[in-house]
Amino acid sequence: MNFNKNNNLLLVLLLLVSGFAFAQQTISGLVTDEAGVPLPGATVLVDQTNDGTTTDFDGNYSISASDGQSISISFVGYQTLSIVVGDGADYNVSLQPDSLLDEVVVTALGIERNTKALGYSVTQVGGEEINEIKSTNAINALQGKIAGVQITGNSTGAKGSTRVVIRGNSSLNGNNQPLYVVDGIPID
Repeated sequence: MNFNKNNNLLLVLLLLVSGFAFAQQTISGLVTDEAGVPLPGATVLVDQTNDGTTTDFDGNYSISASDGQSISISFVGYQTLSIVVGDGADYNVSLQPDSLLDEVVVTALGIERNTKALGYSVTQVGGEEINEIKSTNAINALQGKIAGVQITGNSTGAKGSTRVVIRGNSSLNGNNQPLYVVDGIPID
């Protein structure tokens, strides 16, 4: 190939500009709530590239971003916070509670809907209602509280099993047992 002096200068300038354009740095920080408690699972997104990560168990995160790009940090129940990446900036953030959080119901297939927007009824039984009934089995205490749920207790007392059938025997695979979730932890 035969390059002249102008083409070589243009090539060098192009390589320098491309090096500056892709000069990303790895930034890290800590996400906490207003009391200083780390928030595990908070979402951290670079707005211009849609690259993202989540915070670890201790609220720490690490992500690649260039100077001047903005980073959005969000967590359920807290206000989203945006920070701009710059030299020597502090990337530790404290999120403030969002007072606009409303009741949300997770329906089949993980679709989240506002309770008022559902086309069917949702039954919620609080702990106070279960405590009022003197039963040796917590599941037996739900009997008669939820429409469409048939609870049949065993005669052996607290050690006996309880059969719970939802909306009759209509499952394709013959298993109509409900999924129990206590404090966000599914119980088999």
